[in-house]
Amino acid sequence: MKPVLIQAAIAVVLMQCAVAQAADNAAQIKRGEYLARAGDCTACHTATNGPLFGGGFAVSTPFGQIWGSNISSDKQYGIGSWSDDQFVAAVRDGIGKNGEQLYPAMPYDSFTKMKRDDVLAIKAYLMSMPPVHQASPQTDLPFPFNQRWGMRFWKWFNFDKGELQNDTQQSAQWNNGRYLVEALAHCGTCHTPRNLTMGMDNDKALAGGDLGGWMAYNITPDKQAGIGDWSHQQLVTYLKTGFVANKASASGPMAEAIEHSLQYLPESDLQDIATYLRSVKPQPDAQQTRARDSWGQPSTALIALRGADDATRHAQPGAVVFAGNCASCHGAEGAGSGSGFHAYPSLFHHTSTGAADALNVVSVVLNGVHRHMREGEVFMPPFAPELSDQQVADVSNFVTQQFGNPAAAKVDAKQVKGLREDAKLASPPIYGQGDKP
Repeated sequence: MKPVLIQAAIAVVLMQCAVAQAADNAAQIKRGEYLARAGDCTACHTATNGPLFGGGFAVSTPFGQIWGSNISSDKQYGIGSWSDDQFVAAVRDGIGKNGEQLYPAMPYDSFTKMKRDDVLAIKAYLMSMPPVHQASPQTDLPFPFNQRWGMRFWKWFNFDKGELQNDTQQSAQWNNGRYLVEALAHCGTCHTPRNLTMGMDNDKALAGGDLGGWMAYNITPDKQAGIGDWSHQQLVTYLKTGFVANKASASGPMAEAIEHSLQYLPESDLQDIATYLRSVKPQPDAQQTRARDSWGQPSTALIALRGADDATRHAQPGAVVFAGNCASCHGAEGAGSGSGFHAYPSLFHHTSTGAADALNVVSVVLNGVHRHMREGEVFMPPFAPELSDQQVADVSNFVTQQFGNPAAAKVDAKQVKGLREDAKLASPPIYGQGDKP
């Protein structure tokens, strides 16, 4: 063969290899985008209204605030200069670029189960995104929690390192659902209770977790405490939309997970998650004597306020607050209004009002609900700027007593104040005599 022909042949081969390599890179980036979405990386690594993956989001823990790091492609402040091994070590092992121990606010106790190729696909996607040239605030916990070397001891008790292996006795759908729940979507980070060292209590996996201002409910198939009375399709619909009539409407951290992550997953993934959740060990709770969504009925309490004298109204402070702030959307009887995507949910047959703890009801009143969904926005205004701590306690107790679980523990103004302060929500102004609100 003539030298010219040989050179031409080599050029064609090299071009084909380059095209194949570009296609492989594009496929890896596309998968990385999906994986980053499924893992909800934006939740901790994007500040509110901040640039994507630029860090700066504050994660509240019992030990202080931990700031989400910049994971953009920036070489100075992000991961632009990280090797593949360094990135994998951070995600799966909780080891930073310079060998420092990472706090488990980064859920590497779940991410350790991820496939290495999946972690590298996420890195490829992040590296394809614009760099964010800004430093994230430095985490500065009080002593002794600022001694990162101490995380080695935490890991001895709470960190089972290793990639999740498929169970050959189960279907591909079940294994995918398990991978999503236990590893990628790290559901146990919120929905599993914590032990004394704040590690996940895996003997009670998915039995519900206390997030401070919110409860992440039991998502095992126990019929009273968990999702045992939910159908498969109801679970899928909730994961996709955050709402199932006469069951639940998502708020707080769960609303954020649906907004940023779950609503974008393919239907097959949501089906697989539901399949796996319905198969795990049921975890009962003695406090939850019947399914949360089975409590409640319409209330006629507001009828008694019509034409009532001041003494009667004073004796029903929660009803008064409800009439002035809640009834216009949720109805005087608490049955909600409207249908479809923009419906206002019923307050009875609802997992929050039927819980044994009114924590989520209080937090919804204080924080409101705001889910950016593909179909539009779901919005309930926050009442923290409008209602005093006592008013929030009054209306929360009224809602749980009238529409939900009458055995639920009552809340008081002191508890509301604590939740308000933890969430850094301003109190309404106190007006003096002659002032106009």
